[in-house]
Amino acid sequence: MSNIVRVSALDDDTIDIELSNGNLILLDMKSLMATPEFAMLREDNRLLYPKTDGCSVFWKDGPRISLDEAIGLLKK
Repeated sequence: MSNIVRVSALDDDTIDIELSNGNLILLDMKSLMATPEFAMLREDNRLLYPKTDGCSVFWKDGPRISLDEAIGLLKK
């Protein structure tokens, strides 16, 4: 499976995930914003600053989304 090489926020609802195989995932975060841990990211603008460790997307002092979870969200 590919690794995450880059992640960035496109706006308050969408993150852009680039994989090592060249594919891009545009992940709509609206469904996750209903949960308290993700809603908190929007309150202090941390949603705009995602990071990656190659296996997941995360936010400083916040939640984490694995690549498998991101792909699962795309399937919904």
